[in-house]
Amino acid sequence: MIKIITKFLSFIISLFLIILSTSADSSKIYKNKYQNPINVLNSFLWKDEKGGYIGLSSKFQIKNRNLNNTIHPVSIDTHNIKMALSKLKYKNLETEEVNFIFNNYFVEELSKNVSRGLLMANNSQDIIFQLVHENKKKLKNNLLTKSKGIVFVEKNSLNIIFFNIHDCEIKNILEKEKRKFYRRSQLFPKNKNINCHNNKKKILVTSKKGIFKKKTDSEFYWLIFTPKSLKANTLN
Repeated sequence: MIKIITKFLSFIISLFLIILSTSADSSKIYKNKYQNPINVLNSFLWKDEKGGYIGLSSKFQIKNRNLNNTIHPVSIDTHNIKMALSKLKYKNLETEEVNFIFNNYFVEELSKNVSRGLLMANNSQDIIFQLVHENKKKLKNNLLTKSKGIVFVEKNSLNIIFFNIHDCEIKNILEKEKRKFYRRSQLFPKNKNINCHNNKKKILVTSKKGIFKKKTDSEFYWLIFTPKSLKANTLN
């Protein structure tokens, strides 16, 4: 009888510890990295070796955003998110070049992981992403372009706010040179072929039906996909 009671108490204690660990804060960010309990997100929803990631973050307070309007957890089908992301283009206002913000690979990764993340997020969390493109053809030292932003749902509408859209930086991949002292002119010589600076971007969409822009901080880009373009059902 005593053994049965002991086993039962051990089971209750183990169950309590599991519940406690899974309810821990999974949104702490340290230098663009996440520190999450093992049983919550397995560190990231998605990440790659280039520095790209998709995960959960505490809500971001941004101009004209009412944090109380967030309705997570929410179910939005992967196909609907994919449809939204595939409509997004950007225009470099300096070069006049127009490209899609996300290539096919990133559209796939974002769609499935954002859909999964919105189901896992609570009402105090956003989905955050950073996607990194690497172009070895233009620079010997590598040219990296990064797109970064957050995704959340308000009033059954999918919201995407971009912090960066294909902003670039030069990455020195020679480890032995990192240990040496170089003047800035040596690391970044004045050559048009390797000139890298962040140009102003303008967001374009292939279809405006049910898609709106919302004013916020001047350096951010806020897009809203309403129920006319997406169907979202909150979880009860």
